[in-house]
Amino acid sequence: MIPVFDITRQNKILKRELSLVFSDVIQKGVFILGKHVSDFETAFAKYIGSFYAVGVASGTDALSLALLALGIKPGDEVVVPANSYPTAFAITAIGAVAKLVDIGKETFNIDPKMLSSAITKKTKAIIVVHLYGQPADMQAIIKISKEFNIPVVEDCAQAHGAEVKVQKSLKEKTEWKKVGSLGDVGCFSFYPTKNLGCFGDGGMVVTNNPDIYKKVKLLRMYGEESRYNSILIGRNSRLDEIQAAVLLVKLKYLDKWNERRREIAELYHLLTPPPGRSPSATFQVSLRPTIILPYEAPYVRHVYHLYVIRVKKRDELKSYLDKIGIKTAIHYPVPIHFVPSMKYLVDQKGDFPESETACNEILSLPMFPELTDDEVQQVAEKTIKFLK
Repeated sequence: MIPVFDITRQNKILKRELSLVFSDVIQKGVFILGKHVSDFETAFAKYIGSFYAVGVASGTDALSLALLALGIKPGDEVVVPANSYPTAFAITAIGAVAKLVDIGKETFNIDPKMLSSAITKKTKAIIVVHLYGQPADMQAIIKISKEFNIPVVEDCAQAHGAEVKVQKSLKEKTEWKKVGSLGDVGCFSFYPTKNLGCFGDGGMVVTNNPDIYKKVKLLRMYGEESRYNSILIGRNSRLDEIQAAVLLVKLKYLDKWNERRREIAELYHLLTPPPGRSPSATFQVSLRPTIILPYEAPYVRHVYHLYVIRVKKRDELKSYLDKIGIKTAIHYPVPIHFVPSMKYLVDQKGDFPESETACNEILSLPMFPELTDDEVQQVAEKTIKFLK
């Protein structure tokens, strides 16, 4: 059986290192907001290229607390792509309203061309989701945000280590910057399946703004400036020591793992050669009419949290692969305005055609750093066999 994701392979490799940090945490007896959390916050901020980082309980909380720190109130609109199912719940959790925008056909990310028309007087923030590990067009989005004077929150839950090529002016050279460091706030999830995952839930807010940093630190623990001295209404949302210790171990391997994900993606690309590339010796049949492979925009460095293809006969392919022991998944099968609990948004079928079409065609093939070349080859060959 080839799993769509398997954390146990990574755990075996890191078993000794993880055992040591577990023992260290247990021996010291500090489990909440101790040295491992502060050390990881410092290390992660440096990795992302931000001045500040605050560990919180989950990626969803990271988004909610970031919005609260920006002053988002109940009834305010927050722009979000129509296919980003989990992100919408971070908005509704604080009483704000998700204002949906359609996605680009190739990237699955928010379409900047649709963004301006979605902004109203009620719009108080834009959430950009770097879906599947592919960064959004941040330069175009930030330009629009400045026109309307609206802050940008980056949802980087699936894009740890992904990069965007940035050029501030025609006179300056381009540079690569990590997602999370480009908007006003960056939010990360450390759910176990992420490119950088812990052994439970965990999240992080990164920013260069000292006021946002201070507010998020207050908000994650009852709004306390000092113990039992709450100066604003906060909540209990803290990254714990065990998870921080695990993440400190894993952070030093993240770039290596991301590079392996890119290698696996390149192997998968053998399903059909991209434009301008000769067909491989193994896969001579062009399947472009029946399959669309992931796209990497020229201004980004994709980290392939997921390897998502598009096929018309998605459900039939998924069933076929499952029967022969190849597991797949769908991230995500319904756009936000089709979710029963989001009916109050009143968006109708057909309002976001690219999101709706994609949700019917997307399929996530197995993708994790410990996947072997032979396994990738098997998945590719069986997929082709079905599509031919």
